[in-house]
Amino acid sequence: MGTGMRESCFPGVELRVGRMEIGEGVRIGEGTVIVADDLVLGAGAVIGPGCDLRSARLEFGPGSRVGKGGRWLVADLARLGGGTVVDAGAEVVCRELTIAEGTYVGHRLRIGAGATMEERSLVRIGARCQIAPDVTLNCTEPVVIGDEVGISAQVAVFTHGYHAGHPVRDGHAAAFAGVGVGEGVWLGLRSVLLPGVRVGAGTVVAASATVTRPLPAGVLAAGVPATVKRRLQPQALDAAQRREMVSALVEGWIERLAFKGLAVRPVPGGEGRAGWEVRGRGGRWSVLLAVGSGAASVELRRHGGEMVVFGFGEPLTVRGVLDELGHDLRDHCRRATWLFPYESNSQGLMPQRFARLLDGAGHGPA
Repeated sequence: MGTGMRESCFPGVELRVGRMEIGEGVRIGEGTVIVADDLVLGAGAVIGPGCDLRSARLEFGPGSRVGKGGRWLVADLARLGGGTVVDAGAEVVCRELTIAEGTYVGHRLRIGAGATMEERSLVRIGARCQIAPDVTLNCTEPVVIGDEVGISAQVAVFTHGYHAGHPVRDGHAAAFAGVGVGEGVWLGLRSVLLPGVRVGAGTVVAASATVTRPLPAGVLAAGVPATVKRRLQPQALDAAQRREMVSALVEGWIERLAFKGLAVRPVPGGEGRAGWEVRGRGGRWSVLLAVGSGAASVELRRHGGEMVVFGFGEPLTVRGVLDELGHDLRDHCRRATWLFPYESNSQGLMPQRFARLLDGAGHGPA
C-alpha cells in the first residue's frame, strides 16, 4: 500500500514508508515521524504523540503500544509482540530490538549508552516480562533476556567496559561480551550486570548488587561483587493451600474495589462459592469465586454481557474478552505474581479520588 494513501488517515503524522500493512483501530499520535522500508501495525496498536521511530522494518503486534516521545533508531528490525507496551520516553539505538508478547517496559527505557550501531548490537526480551522505569541496556554485544523476567528500576546492563585513560597496552583489562538473563529471573533495584555474565533461570539478584561473573539457576545473590548467599527452595502449595491463597487474593481485590469508587454487595454463591454484585463505572457485574474441591476459579459477568472465567489451575487461564473490571482483576493478580496470559497488558481501574483531579468530572480513565 502506498504511503500517500495512508497519510490522510493520520493527520499531523509523517510517514516515510516503502510498504505497509496497517490493521483496524490503529492510532498514531500527532507529531510522530515513522521511517521504514516495511511497516506492520497490528490491529489496535497505538503509537503515542511526538515519537520518532526509524527502522528498516517496524513490526508492532496487535494491541501493542509505544508511549509518547519515544526515539528509536533501529537499523534492521524493531518488533513488539502482541499486547506489549513500551512506555513514554524510550530512547533506543541498536541494530535489532525484539520484545515478545505481553511484556511491559516502564518509562525512560534506554537502549544504547555506547557504540550500539555495530553488527552485534542486538536486544531480545522475552514474553510477559515486567521492566520498571529508568532501565539501561548497553548493547555493544547481544543482550538476551528470557520470559517472565522482572527488572526493577534503575537496573543497568553493560556489554562493554573500558576507559581510554586505562589502555590495554598498559596492562589494563577491557571487556566486550554479551549478557544473558534466564527465565523467571528477578533483578533488584539498581543492580548492575557487567559484560559476559549469565544469570541462571529463577535466580534473584538483590538490590544494588553488581554481578561480575555467571550466576547459577535458582539462587539468591547479593553484594559487590555479587556472590551466592543461598539456594532458593520454594515449596509448592498443595491444593488446599492454593485454594486458600486464591480466596485471600480475590477477597483482597473485592475490598479494593470500594476504594476505587465501585459499590460492592455480597450475594449468595452456594456451597464452596462466594459471590458479589459490583456496580459503578457505567456497569453492573456479578462476581463468583469458586473454591471447591477442584482448581479455584473466578467468573465475571457484566449485566447483559458475556462471561469471563479466570482459572487458577496450572497453567493459569483466561476465557472470554476482558472489560475494565476483568482487566482490573488481572492487574491485581499480576501484582501478586499470578500472571494470567492475555493478548494485551492490563491496567487497573483508577480510583475516583484520583480521576476527578484529572478530568473534573469524577470519571477518569479505566
